[in-house]
Amino acid sequence: MTKKFENVLFCALAGGLAWPVVANAAPEENRLELVGRAIYWNEESLAYPSSSVRNPKQTDFEQSAVGLQLNYLSPYWGGIIGVDASAYGVVRLGDSGLPTTNLLEVGHNGQLQDSYLTMGIAAIKLKYEKYAEARIGRQLQNSLLLKSTNTRALPDTYSGLSALIKPTTGMSVYGAIYDQWRPRSSANFEKFRTETTAAGVANGIDYVGIIGASYINGPVTITAEYLNSKSYLSKFGLVAGYTIPIDKNSLKLSSGLFTSRDAGSLFVCGAEKEIDCTGTKRIENDGLGIYLDAELKLNNFTFGGAIAKFDGFWIEDNFAVNGTKTGSLTQDHGSNPFPTSASLGPDLANNGEIVTSIRLAYDWKDFISGLKSGFKYAHGSGAKSSNLANSAKGRENYREIDIKYSMPFAKNLALRYVYLNYDSSISGFTTAATIKGLPRQDWEQHRFYLDYVYQF
Repeated sequence: MTKKFENVLFCALAGGLAWPVVANAAPEENRLELVGRAIYWNEESLAYPSSSVRNPKQTDFEQSAVGLQLNYLSPYWGGIIGVDASAYGVVRLGDSGLPTTNLLEVGHNGQLQDSYLTMGIAAIKLKYEKYAEARIGRQLQNSLLLKSTNTRALPDTYSGLSALIKPTTGMSVYGAIYDQWRPRSSANFEKFRTETTAAGVANGIDYVGIIGASYINGPVTITAEYLNSKSYLSKFGLVAGYTIPIDKNSLKLSSGLFTSRDAGSLFVCGAEKEIDCTGTKRIENDGLGIYLDAELKLNNFTFGGAIAKFDGFWIEDNFAVNGTKTGSLTQDHGSNPFPTSASLGPDLANNGEIVTSIRLAYDWKDFISGLKSGFKYAHGSGAKSSNLANSAKGRENYREIDIKYSMPFAKNLALRYVYLNYDSSISGFTTAATIKGLPRQDWEQHRFYLDYVYQF
């Protein structure tokens, strides 16, 4: 959006915040909350050797920070119009090792910033009875192919317009168009960009647009969505699910089909760094991924299993990086809709790859109220180079342990620990780094979260 439009929006927001007082709106119709998160990350990884780095050293870092959100959600005055606003702030507590843009940006001095403060959400919302909704401004996004994630100190947000129409019961048609994005580690809303940094090579994406539809009727759910990153990448996804009740338990069967294709002049070598190629020439990509998934809920247990197959390179990122005012490029891992995906870096969606995954979750409420745990394992094999002709084959493994404790003695206070581990290997070729979709030989991460929500 233009600067002039943003100024108008903020003026409207300021007026909207005063409106409930003028209109004598009941206090319970307005929602004001403070969300706090203390976060600590510890990571160690070992990259593959390359022609420039024959014997890479193990890299590690520790980072800790506190993130705060002051969220205000208004009612729909007159049943038509309202405002949402969220002030976001992050303060660095400590860091050591390699500076990375996980919790805060890396500045020109090569060090993490101390803090930042921004208006993460500032949106006018419109509603027409139960049939239509729209938001204009800075907002969260949650759909099949593009999601705001909340794995850092604060979630990422988007700037633009989104809308939802419900023509009939169970049917929703939605769309969005965004021209700016604020990464999870930054205060700045910036234009979308590709990963290329080559001189004279265009990398600016005008907008990211979405159109989709979903249908829910009893046990049946169907969602279809199309995404276009202007002149860079187009994606399509179709997911269907059917839930079978089994007494008080259930079995859900689902499947999905996804494509990821080049969409114009911005898709060049270097625009997506996981594509195997050299130079800056215009390249093509035609990625296809399909999966089958089953999930059984049995008393306090949840069992899941999935298999995914990829033909061509299915690109996870709709846009890959964002040029910040510090001069660095902030990478975002994108939205991965596959149940076989990993939360730690790698896509597990390489050319020719078959990925199998199992997961197990347990609610310990019969023993310790508020305690839940989960485990996930994924194994990929048959990965091939995406844009080069060679005999290299890759394998990768991913493990995840997730433990969350919502403290019953302290309302809205939760503690969470997540352990993530990834490893890969390549055979059939002398230079292992040729398959760029396998980014590490070994990668291990520990994440600790302490979350608190206070509602005024």
